[in-house]
Amino acid sequence: MKNLFISGDIGIGKSHLLRNVLEELNVSLGGFVTGKDYDHQGHTVYIKSLNDFVSFQNVAYVIGGKDIYSANVYSKNFDSFGAKTIDDSIANRDLTVMDEIGVMERNSPIFLRSIINALDSEKPVVGVIKNRKDDYLERIKSRDDTKVLFLTGSNGWQIHKEILEWLQLNSIALKKKQSHQWQQKRIDMYERALCYEHSDYPKVLLSEILQRTDHLEAKSWLDLGAGTGAFSIPLAKKSKSVYCIDSSFNMLLNLSRKLHTEKMSNIKASLIPFSRMKDMTFDYTLSSFSGNALRENDNITRFIEIANEKAFIICPPEKERHNFNGEVLEERLGRRIKSFGGSSTETLDYLESKKIIHHYKEIAYNFPQVFNTREECFYFFKDFYHIDRHEETILKAFIDEFLRAEQRYYVFDNFRRAGFVTIEK
Repeated sequence: MKNLFISGDIGIGKSHLLRNVLEELNVSLGGFVTGKDYDHQGHTVYIKSLNDFVSFQNVAYVIGGKDIYSANVYSKNFDSFGAKTIDDSIANRDLTVMDEIGVMERNSPIFLRSIINALDSEKPVVGVIKNRKDDYLERIKSRDDTKVLFLTGSNGWQIHKEILEWLQLNSIALKKKQSHQWQQKRIDMYERALCYEHSDYPKVLLSEILQRTDHLEAKSWLDLGAGTGAFSIPLAKKSKSVYCIDSSFNMLLNLSRKLHTEKMSNIKASLIPFSRMKDMTFDYTLSSFSGNALRENDNITRFIEIANEKAFIICPPEKERHNFNGEVLEERLGRRIKSFGGSSTETLDYLESKKIIHHYKEIAYNFPQVFNTREECFYFFKDFYHIDRHEETILKAFIDEFLRAEQRYYVFDNFRRAGFVTIEK
């Protein structure tokens, strides 16, 4: 079966489960998700394109409660924007996401035809389908090439496993097991750290970038490893456009929510491996702690080639401390202290071997994590360092030593250094 949908009762966690699965994939991804904007009378329902994580169109307005059958539905928007979003994904992406198929679109024939065309195509479709008895929903669920999994309050892990098995059967690549995956709880903590007023990150690195660029109002950027927009959003506010690439579905979805809130339209994003990005050029390219995206020499070469003026690479220096004094905790736990850093060494060696002119410097900064309570700090580090019960006493002593209290927060400093590489064309 090449199509799979999750169904279940309202509020059971269908979309949450699907998004956790999508975080594990290493493919190009498109399709749509739905969202809501609330006001004092009700809420607007919109479709957000996953082809660029920015484009959206309002498709309905619901007055008062949740009676979606009495909603004011904008069928033309389903038939224009919604249908095009699905068609573009089938044409240009490995996997098409539909979250969710419901009842509001039942009178939008062009949109419904696009759904059927996608299900009939050679490419797999995964999504969420509403647990209702409407005729067209039942026709989708009863297709021979479509699998429907019913989520309850107790079978989430089993459904998760079944979806991953189905994806692999349909030749959808998964990330390596050791790859970092951004679940929403971790993203929320990261966002809190970004918003902390005394954090140096990304301010000191952005300052370095701005000193080395000019006339940004007419310039375009590629932000490789964009995450939730720590660099993309401030650069977009000064520049003509920014194109973001990241391997994390959840990070890009959070970026998308920020752009929607701030009504920014000069940023586009794609969940696609950099090596498969279409041929494009930019005035500036930026890679900031982008993991393995530039591990391959061919990717570094291309990253530099598509920059018309300058390319910036921000990565760990040759010898870097672990996050949150991790080497101190690891030693106290009797664990082997893993080496960390080295990305800048590999990058510089490659640039020198190719005789590519570049400038390198190291920049120190503090990127503290902020906690509401000491207990929250304890459980954060317990998860971060995979602390067993017999190690908890050591962790508590470690936290007592380094955690400091401020008026509103508890703060755990995180002193870091970054290797900053500038390549001029």
